[in-house]
Amino acid sequence: MITPCINLFRTKDEAFYFKNSQINTQYLFGGIHLLPNNPIAYTQVTNAPDGAIIEDWTVRIFSIDDKTSYDITAFFTIIGMTNSDNGDPQFIWQLANVPYDMGFKLAYLEVSQVLGETFYSSPFMMTNIYADKTTQFHYKAKRTDEYQSIGFKTWFSQQDEKIDLTTYYETSTQHTVTQAVKVNKLELYETEPMAFHELSLLSLVLRSPYLYANLIRASLFEAISFPKKKSNENFGAFDYQLSPKESDTLIL
Repeated sequence: MITPCINLFRTKDEAFYFKNSQINTQYLFGGIHLLPNNPIAYTQVTNAPDGAIIEDWTVRIFSIDDKTSYDITAFFTIIGMTNSDNGDPQFIWQLANVPYDMGFKLAYLEVSQVLGETFYSSPFMMTNIYADKTTQFHYKAKRTDEYQSIGFKTWFSQQDEKIDLTTYYETSTQHTVTQAVKVNKLELYETEPMAFHELSLLSLVLRSPYLYANLIRASLFEAISFPKKKSNENFGAFDYQLSPKESDTLIL
């Protein structure tokens, strides 16, 4: 199982926790960016400590800053059950067509049950602001896994090529000949600044054996160079290269 980008926990303290340096004084979150009214569902598999079982649920989306909330139960779906690597029961959930825009405020989900535990999600953005600088990924580790899907603040920058050449001497013409052995069509992407732990999640998604970027099959072309801290901040950005296979589109 690939670690979920939005996980569910039994307490807000667990849900909002991130590993931090004691010298950090500058913070930036919100690298996980979902779009309201998106018909292409965002799908995540829980990896809750000690497992998670759910029935008769109600789901609300909350703003972390001002506690504004909306009932989004109608847009939250459980599509299956599974197990984490240690055998704990988990479930697969989806968000689609959520009609609320939370603006620049970080949001989280509260999943409550008539009888049972309440779960809280890790924070994310839910807004159309800068929607053109987001990419939705579908990814999984094994062929038999369910595709997870998530949005990040990362966007296509430009096209590129990497060409492998071979050179040989042709005795009949007495010329040195250079030929292209392999041409790799590439797309360069950039990320917006985001918390280092969000960059780590994005890196994990990009390394998935099965990866689609905006529904086009792609693979990470080169290892990602992770940024180093320059000051007392918790955030950074990186560029990366995807090799797309435009003839292979994900049918949902």
